[in-house]
Amino acid sequence: QSVLRAILAPIALILSVNVAFGGGSLVWEQDTISVTAEIGQKEVNAYYGFTNTSDAPITITKAQASCGCTIPSLEKDTYAPGETGKLLAKFDIGNRAGAQHKTITVETTEAKGPQSYSLTLNVDIPQLLKLKQRALLWKVGESAEPKDCEIIIHTSYPMKIESVATKNGDDAPSNFNFEIEEIEAAQKYLIRITPKSTEAKVRETCYLVSPDDKKNQLRNFPIYAWIR
Repeated sequence: QSVLRAILAPIALILSVNVAFGGGSLVWEQDTISVTAEIGQKEVNAYYGFTNTSDAPITITKAQASCGCTIPSLEKDTYAPGETGKLLAKFDIGNRAGAQHKTITVETTEAKGPQSYSLTLNVDIPQLLKLKQRALLWKVGESAEPKDCEIIIHTSYPMKIESVATKNGDDAPSNFNFEIEEIEAAQKYLIRITPKSTEAKVRETCYLVSPDDKKNQLRNFPIYAWIR
């Protein structure tokens, strides 16, 4: 019997934990939200609705995201029987791009005991364009041969690239010559950059220019031409 008790005791403990932390009474409208952000969007706000389906108050003791870029918040902590509420998850896009997967853990105190819920936020952040070979480098004294930077523009935001500007501004002439070759209309380009001379060290930051760029977003994608 003592051996049997030794075997059954851990099983009983596991079962008691499963009862305490499973089958909570806070019912969520959805535990996963997927959002596709707009290009240039700064943040994403996702709302998770819930209802207290028990006959006793429920207190949310903790709401924490898996990343500091996502901040969960609530209007209050305690919800009466039958009361509804919403958890806001605010995701800061920043310089992020591509598929983002964030988890929000919500812990509560309920009549059944402590409970834990897991929410998911999926954000797809489209990138306006991709630059291949963004930094073009030459050594001082080497042959002033042209080098290429391939530009691929997002299919949802076609742009006609008309020219290349430099950080020097219009008053200061560039140390490079620029050629623009359109590979696919308003979608894919080849920017060919050639030094006028490689006799001295030079650093220039270049920007694409398009009449379709109403929000000046192309300045967020600099191209670097350096002689060093």
